[in-house]
Amino acid sequence: MTNTNPHNPKQIIKTLTILHYAYCLAVIVFGTTALFITDNASINFSNTDETFFYLIPIFAIGGVLSSNYIFRNSLKSIQQKSTLIEKLTHYQSVRIIRIALIEAPALLGIVIFMITSNQFYLIISAVLLAYMVLLRPTLPVIKTDLQLIPEQEREFREATK
Repeated sequence: MTNTNPHNPKQIIKTLTILHYAYCLAVIVFGTTALFITDNASINFSNTDETFFYLIPIFAIGGVLSSNYIFRNSLKSIQQKSTLIEKLTHYQSVRIIRIALIEAPALLGIVIFMITSNQFYLIISAVLLAYMVLLRPTLPVIKTDLQLIPEQEREFREATK
């Protein structure tokens, strides 16, 4: 009989990984669809009068910076939690927020690409997607982020076998 309790470490990590891939896949599918349905797409750096030309990069940088800021500040309080389950549950929430703050400007960039046919915005979305992929939650990263005490580390190791 398998343990399907959503509050065990293995399920939390599995859910976090699936959600991460889903966020990335949403950007990939939406971007690919937009690329195929947008007519006369080209890269245009000369139309600097367009508001989006400055707004999208600022929104992208803001999304990355705010996601990192919120993540780092939240990690401090997560590391103070007493049990592994508490740490993982809060960590999962913070990771979802982090990836969503990066996904939002990526999706906006794709929408603006569809409106303007300027691939510049699609490139920004692709860079954000690459960053999202790099943030994939792995066991060593999770363990490092949570700064587990020896007892929690043993529990974590046993749960992720």
